[in-house]
Amino acid sequence: MVQAFQGEERRQGKRLRMNCTVIYRVNEPVTARFMMAGRDIQAKMVDISQNGMAMVTDHDIPQSTILSMRFTLLKVKPDIVNFSGPMEIVGEVRSSTPEENNTHRLGIYFTKMRRVNVS
Repeated sequence: MVQAFQGEERRQGKRLRMNCTVIYRVNEPVTARFMMAGRDIQAKMVDISQNGMAMVTDHDIPQSTILSMRFTLLKVKPDIVNFSGPMEIVGEVRSSTPEENNTHRLGIYFTKMRRVNVS
């Protein structure tokens, strides 16, 4: 079970609870990319803010690792869910905390964000 963050709040933006799948690929360092064999890995997003996100994965990704991620954002209002569009994001792992069941909670700081045009 994924629990809400209990540590000291260091984010500038407000944290929103999320439950969606994130596909990510390790970009740097080269040793991490090699260890991951260049394949996409699934993780569960726990929450997101303007500057970063938390996610849980089965892989121990070290701090300072750069990840490329892609996910779709939805605008949710009472009684209405609007499609916002797919995003491509590059982020740096700022924290990696071991959790239950051999999972790891990653704190990701966004370094680049781009909305993907859907044809």
